[in-house]
Amino acid sequence: MSTRNTKASVATTSAKPVKTRQRFSTAEREQQILAGAIKFFSERGLEGQTRDLAKEIGITHPLLYHYFPTKQALIERVYQEVYLGRWKQEWEDWLDDASAGLEEKLTRFYLDYAATILTPEWVRIFVFSGLADGSIPEQYLGLLKKKLFPRILRETRRHLGLPEKGPVSEREYEFMWGLHGGIFYIGIRQWVYNQPGPTDLNQIVIDRVQSFIASADVLFGKRTR
Repeated sequence: MSTRNTKASVATTSAKPVKTRQRFSTAEREQQILAGAIKFFSERGLEGQTRDLAKEIGITHPLLYHYFPTKQALIERVYQEVYLGRWKQEWEDWLDDASAGLEEKLTRFYLDYAATILTPEWVRIFVFSGLADGSIPEQYLGLLKKKLFPRILRETRRHLGLPEKGPVSEREYEFMWGLHGGIFYIGIRQWVYNQPGPTDLNQIVIDRVQSFIASADVLFGKRTR
């Protein structure tokens, strides 16, 4: 074999394969942007610039705006994915279950609720939005007030032997928030204050539900026997 042929052979063998640009379908590209936005906003806050987001994802700024024409449209899509997308109809069904007592209902619900929401992206984006324009907390709290809080109040009153209907007193409302907010605060402590969370989350949730019921008996009168 000639020297020229040998050199040509070596050059051919050692040539690196050319990288081809990965192609995404429209749905895949939108999902890529959405996943990147959830990570980006949970780390930097909702005031982070979309130009920086596009750079971090590895796409052009115009391409990002092709899929999400405004930053608010992207934030709304994040809300739908992280908050509405994790909402479960079973939560409402469990609280409506006439065959279960208050402790069983609340324990079942809050064990699953805590496991669902106590993630860094859920907690941090919620807090960042509250410090910015408040759009995500406003929408999500509206959902709680419509779908969950009336059920928790109704079942607590039923447990206490009190009339299930009627206006909610400030005392009742704050008492209910004590339980719900206390469970959410576990995520604040862990994902905002960077403090270690409980090693046994389930037991902590069970303890808080039992404390809520015991306190309700004392504060609002023991249920009728």
